[in-house]
Amino acid sequence: MSNKNVIITGITSGIGTAIALDLAKRNYKINLVARTEESGNIIKDLIYKKTENNDVHVYNCDLSLQTEIHEFVNNFKKQNNGLDILINNAAIIPNKKTITKEGNEMQFAVNYIAPYLLSRLLLNLLKNNTPSRIVNISSTAHTGGNLNVTDFQKLNEKYNMRGWGRYLDTKLQLTIDTVELSKELEGTGVTCNAVHPGFVNTNLGRQFTPKYLRPLNKLLGLFILSPKGGADPIIEAACSQEYENITGKYFHRFKQKEASKKVFDNNVSSKLMEYTKSITKI
Repeated sequence: MSNKNVIITGITSGIGTAIALDLAKRNYKINLVARTEESGNIIKDLIYKKTENNDVHVYNCDLSLQTEIHEFVNNFKKQNNGLDILINNAAIIPNKKTITKEGNEMQFAVNYIAPYLLSRLLLNLLKNNTPSRIVNISSTAHTGGNLNVTDFQKLNEKYNMRGWGRYLDTKLQLTIDTVELSKELEGTGVTCNAVHPGFVNTNLGRQFTPKYLRPLNKLLGLFILSPKGGADPIIEAACSQEYENITGKYFHRFKQKEASKKVFDNNVSSKLMEYTKSITKI
């Protein structure tokens, strides 16, 4: 898996930065998807400083907006004929309900719709470079998700647990899509797996943590994984030959495990796919 072309989302801190640095050391062509070009260039400069890999490219894209995702993919296709690895790492936990200008709940849009769209819009490029891989960053939190089949975004419900409730739901949705997409990809040479990186010390919940508890973050850091530790199982799933013929599976760090039974509820998954297709129109 040397000299591969890879896209990574959620790269401006934590696990995403650690993944980018590791793959850059392997001389991969690195494509960073960042909310702003400025934030992406900071990581690009860091990568060059640490690895001297200058085959690093920044694309600015607000992953909460489908129009920007389409624009990013169109720009990427102008510069690339193939793609080997797509790592859908970006995720957010806003502390209040926010609706995008496209009418979607923000966390649903970033954590679920963005990887759904990217995986499908980039599929032709992934097929051009088979064997190729999609790695979705899931979470053991998916087991706590509870989906409302008449309101998958829960637009009519209270934003409970200051955003964590929606986070559980979006990770369940993403894990369901991992399984469903793998079925669609059967025989194409493109694999799709979901990885829980572990309990990692990142900025993911920074808006959720009350100010009076933030001094405890350093203490918690003694007991949880570093971003590099969280990145390692994702890198393994993206690069190791051992994963070459594995698809549609859920990994708890390096171990393949059975996902929640909720992932395999055919009624829920079929309605989720139908709803998602209706709002993405692909």
